[in-house]
Amino acid sequence: MPFYGFLLFVLYIFLLIQFSGDSKFDTTIDNKTLNDITQINPIQVNQIIKPKTVNEIVYAIKNTTEPISIGGGKYSMGGQTAFENSLHIDMRSFNKIVRIDTTKKQITVQAGIRWRDIQKVIDPLNLSIKIMQTYSNFTVGGAISVNCHGRYVGYGPIISSVLELKIITSNGAIIIANRKVNQDVFYATIGGYGGIGVIAEATLQLVDNEKVERFHQVMPIEEYKAYFDKNIRNNDKVVFQNGNLYPPKYDKIMSISWEKTTKPLTDTDRLIDENENYWLESNLSGVVSWGNSGKWIREYTIDPLYFIPKTVRWRNKEASYDVKELEPSSREKSTYVLQEYFIPVEHIKSFIPKMSAIFQNNKVNVINVSLRHALPDHESYLSWANREVFAFVIYYKQGTNPEAKDHVKKWTLEMTDAILSENGTWYLPYQPHATIEQFQKGYPNSAKYFALKNKLDPDQRFTNKLLDKYNPYTENNLAHQKKKIKEYFRAEEQTVLTVPEWYLVYNPKEYADYLKSGKNPSDFPFYKSIDEYWKLYERSIKLTSKAYPENGEYKTMLQVIGVSMTMEYGLKIIYENTTGRFFSLFAEDKISKQEEIIIDAQKAYSDFVYQTAWYEFEFLPWVKKVWSASDNSDCSTLRKWERTMLFTAEFSFKAFYSKLIEWGAKSSYETPSNLIYLVVSNTDAIKESKDLKIIKKGNGDKMIIAVTRWAIFTTEMKKLANQDVKIYEISGNDEIAVSTIMSKSQDVNLDGIKLLYQSSIVTDDGLKRNVYFMPVEKLLPFIKKAESENVIVEHVYDY
Repeated sequence: MPFYGFLLFVLYIFLLIQFSGDSKFDTTIDNKTLNDITQINPIQVNQIIKPKTVNEIVYAIKNTTEPISIGGGKYSMGGQTAFENSLHIDMRSFNKIVRIDTTKKQITVQAGIRWRDIQKVIDPLNLSIKIMQTYSNFTVGGAISVNCHGRYVGYGPIISSVLELKIITSNGAIIIANRKVNQDVFYATIGGYGGIGVIAEATLQLVDNEKVERFHQVMPIEEYKAYFDKNIRNNDKVVFQNGNLYPPKYDKIMSISWEKTTKPLTDTDRLIDENENYWLESNLSGVVSWGNSGKWIREYTIDPLYFIPKTVRWRNKEASYDVKELEPSSREKSTYVLQEYFIPVEHIKSFIPKMSAIFQNNKVNVINVSLRHALPDHESYLSWANREVFAFVIYYKQGTNPEAKDHVKKWTLEMTDAILSENGTWYLPYQPHATIEQFQKGYPNSAKYFALKNKLDPDQRFTNKLLDKYNPYTENNLAHQKKKIKEYFRAEEQTVLTVPEWYLVYNPKEYADYLKSGKNPSDFPFYKSIDEYWKLYERSIKLTSKAYPENGEYKTMLQVIGVSMTMEYGLKIIYENTTGRFFSLFAEDKISKQEEIIIDAQKAYSDFVYQTAWYEFEFLPWVKKVWSASDNSDCSTLRKWERTMLFTAEFSFKAFYSKLIEWGAKSSYETPSNLIYLVVSNTDAIKESKDLKIIKKGNGDKMIIAVTRWAIFTTEMKKLANQDVKIYEISGNDEIAVSTIMSKSQDVNLDGIKLLYQSSIVTDDGLKRNVYFMPVEKLLPFIKKAESENVIVEHVYDY
């Protein structure tokens, strides 16, 4: 019987949960998380704009104060196009051709245009792009920002084909920069990763479109330099060339070149079809990524078969590849990533053994190493080719878990030392693992670049993860100071996910107030309370499902405490509607001393959990207090003993259970900080107290303050709402949830405030709980407005 009774109880709890909640809730928070092609660098920004005019860009810069990040196709792979809580300018809709001069073979374009979109226009004119990447998906602004290169022979980076730029600076000014006017801005912007300003327009040199024929030859790596010098370097017929260095031994290389020809076309298409699905190429990359067996298959089967046909095609077609051919079927558990090393041409023989040893010792799954040649660039301040170099383009596969990321960082730092030992450098569009010392050695003109950036952008508004790491002018600002504070940053989704957890604070208070009012405990709406919890849970999970990565650990915790609450209230539903109702028939108008203590205990518990973890509450002293109380009243003895026995069972079990939970929590988790940090400014002096401290003052009137968390945080925010204070971020986040209690006829309307949903007050049908989501800069004005309208600000959910 006990076994079947247990099964029935489990079924009962299951049904309670199944018939609770709000499965039809379908609202989600807007996704403002940006990622790059690798999908391993998510960054949440404050707002995203997609301008189509220069005026829109200027307006956004002048009318915001937060950092600014700039992005195009998001093919850089280490946070070069985004920054936390920034105004992100997505340039892809700023994509018009401004003018074409067919006589001079020049084109002026808006920076958000893709190479492919230019090719569609200039191909009928029999013109071609002079320098671009191998793939045509990239935006022109992005290509200029990284000072890209391709497989073009006889050239260096793209800077040699850029004639003029139109740039929007941090104060909204529009300037023209070229080799004669604003020369320093021109050289800093190209290869400047968006740190100088927004590239609005670019004027580029074009060349003629011509027929090209493919040639290939496999040779030992020792012979490659001599072969290149003799057959490629000074051969003005060669348009494209690269060498595929075969892993895992790196002792053989295939040179692939495309030479100008007058032979008939074997491939008559002008450009690659944009609807090509690249199924074969993607799957072949997957085969190569298997391991050494895949590398062998590629070297001795795939490549020999692929290069059998003689191929003559248009230059523009060979320049119109789509990155879809590199895209794996999924990037969830593993992803493909690039690195690139620039080694002086005379050092490749000594560098390759070092590179090979690092890859082999660290078991790096290298899919391809492509060597491209580049002439020196002495113009760009962040030039990666201060001398003639071979670029080693490394395409490798890695896991997406934290351990895999740490492993990549480890061998990348080793590789960076090897590169520097050969007087080389590395390309910055990839993961910024290099130390500050390595960066300064590899990019000796970076001080000149950052000095100009500081002059044009003294507040360092144009930034991203790359610039933030290496910019010496940010070392003492608040952005860097907050990184030194342990537990400064908290996940923003927590502000929504904590709402159901906090309901286990609100509901005990409702229960305590209900008992204090003298109402029958058996009439308390236990099922409505269960239903309300699961509604808040399902809404919170749905709301955060698109905007944030899944927080599986916290979700599991909410499920566990939800089931615990359901079990407790499920038992009370059974008890209070049977035994409890029977003994309530004997209840008197006046309650016993024991019942008064029981009500005080429930009130003490509900007050306690507002600021402290529930399992730290001392349950047993209250049990002792009930049993030691003397009662000489003429209250119902039966009711007194029934309530006493129920309370004793409840608090005794919670005392035992709380110790288990406390032991588990302390053994599994670090003690959480009881402080939360804010970046604020005010015109008056902020009043410090034991719960509010100024941690660091920055430039102007900005400062970092620390505030005690949980219930006290809400109290302190209410105090700040009455001062002239502006909040810029809380715990590294720019949005926060707030709940209010008000009558059903009330509401609080303020621009920028979003009502997520309404929630029930289970003991009072005349009231409602509204849960709002708002920018942190709106928090204090919202509190002030709510209180002025006699609306109770219940809680500010501090992540």
